Amino acid sequence: MFLIRNSANPLSPVSFANTTTTPCSSGTTTTVTLSANTTNGANPLSPVSFAATATCAAAPSGTAAVAGLGRSSASFPARVASTQKVANSFALCLPSDGRTGFSGNGVGAAIFGGGPFYLAPPADREAITTLLSDPVPLRQPFAGNPGYFVTATGGIAIDGSVAAAGPLVVGLSTTVTYTQLRANVYSRVIAAFDRALGQTAKVAAVAPFELCYDASKLGSSLSGYSVPQVDVLLEGGTNFTVVGGNSMAQVNTNTACFAFLKAATTTGPPVLIGGFQLENRLVALDNAKQQLSFTGYLPARGFSCSNFNFTRAG
Repeated sequence: MFLIRNSANPLSPVSFANTTTTPCSSGTTTTVTLSANTTNGANPLSPVSFAATATCAAAPSGTAAVAGLGRSSASFPARVASTQKVANSFALCLPSDGRTGFSGNGVGAAIFGGGPFYLAPPADREAITTLLSDPVPLRQPFAGNPGYFVTATGGIAIDGSVAAAGPLVVGLSTTVTYTQLRANVYSRVIAAFDRALGQTAKVAAVAPFELCYDASKLGSSLSGYSVPQVDVLLEGGTNFTVVGGNSMAQVNTNTACFAFLKAATTTGPPVLIGGFQLENRLVALDNAKQQLSFTGYLPARGFSCSNFNFTRAG
């Protein structure tokens, strides 16, 4: 297993692209040295480095490169698997940056090569991998696309009632901030959420969001704001559940908005789950078995992606 610390000054952000990208002075590809730490699932153990081919491209401000996690032989997980002789699988736990209105310190983890994984003390805390959902089969509806897709056979439900019928192709993205819904899906989901929450706390819209509310009137818990639950009803009966902590973005001190957007095009999947909805949950992708698993919203259990232990053992 290999662990990367993702902090306020990260080694690299991640995307579900074919290859790792890095700034280059010339050419279209270059060889880079990638570094990580081995881990026993509880602590980092020792550093390792290995070479990989990277595509030349500008990196986001403050970063050295973008780690490509897509489904290709040139991706970061594939390179880890082939050079370090571990499983071609990885898990992401993306931290909150405070857009929920609740605490977040911007520290998360990416772990490669399989589990189990443990959070920091108490020592008797169960492995976080025991909280993972039943596996959902990965699908490939778009030829040549390196991304990760599953099928929402049951569509999308708001507070238990189906708002947008399935089947729907669902993609995952760490580079899209908020979940994007194709127009015909978006209109149904927005209307159902609006009906379910009612008008008492509703305030004027704040771009880019359509539904915004007076945060002081919503109520809150460990799951975030007390708002209708969103369920993406996946193949095999597993639900990707979005509670207030992942559905409501804090746009200013007094206002929180329903953080689902209308997709600008019709060429992508009907549902593209964005980074905000992936925050503070462990997402495990097994390329060998072609399966996706995930936990629920971790702060609802009293911990978060920031609870991984980055103190090197020994």
